Amino acid sequence: MQNDTLNDIAAALVAARRSGIAADETPWKDTALTPEDIHTVQERVAAELGWSDDPEAPGAWKGGGPTPTSVAAFARLPPVWVRPSQGRLAVADFHRLGIEIEVAFRLARDVSAVDLAARAVHDPAALFDAMAVSIELVDYRWQGGEHAPAPLRMADLQSNGALVLGEWRPMQAVDWQQQVATLTVDGVQRGRYQGAHPCGDPMWMAPQWLQHGVARHDRLPAGSVLTTGSWCGMVWLEGPAVVHAAFEGIGEATLTLV
Repeated sequence: MQNDTLNDIAAALVAARRSGIAADETPWKDTALTPEDIHTVQERVAAELGWSDDPEAPGAWKGGGPTPTSVAAFARLPPVWVRPSQGRLAVADFHRLGIEIEVAFRLARDVSAVDLAARAVHDPAALFDAMAVSIELVDYRWQGGEHAPAPLRMADLQSNGALVLGEWRPMQAVDWQQQVATLTVDGVQRGRYQGAHPCGDPMWMAPQWLQHGVARHDRLPAGSVLTTGSWCGMVWLEGPAVVHAAFEGIGEATLTLV
């Protein structure tokens, strides 16, 4: 992809972030973007908005993929939009209010190319020390929203709006097929989900994430966080609400939209 085109897409996303006005994706609706192009746009937006000033700091990443045999996609999330549970966010800061409930995992130690060559790909779970419930707020910076071309939505941090992380608990063995999660909005249960992760084991993407992060940033620092995909699909909200996610035996998280 020509560098000018990637710069233009990144500039449109930066303008949308700064102004709060969704960008018109029409100029690039038929543009073919490679995974490298997508990550380049993500990194240019992050650099322009000051999200990547400290490359040594651990970050939170969104991961996802349709099946365990697919190539997973990743986006490093803006630290300013990653909040602890009980986090409060203003509805006015977002175009759409999509909710996904997930399990997140935290790296126990730095991971480098040497680690990957030695063992990490073969036993990635051994590199994580904690797990937590997370709530992702999904939003769109393109005028077409969920109908904008998939590559452009991927370039826009996979449509991430914000992430709320619950209390960290030590890693433990989980029977993911029996795992139960519930989503409650304003005290009313919106869904109960058993074994509902679309890929079965949410840790399936960990080896790919380790490889991706190290390839692009030389190392993943201890404390880096991987979120692993929705258990509830997408639940749309219309306005202010208190959102509560609970995973039996793992924990809970709360997001308040005002």
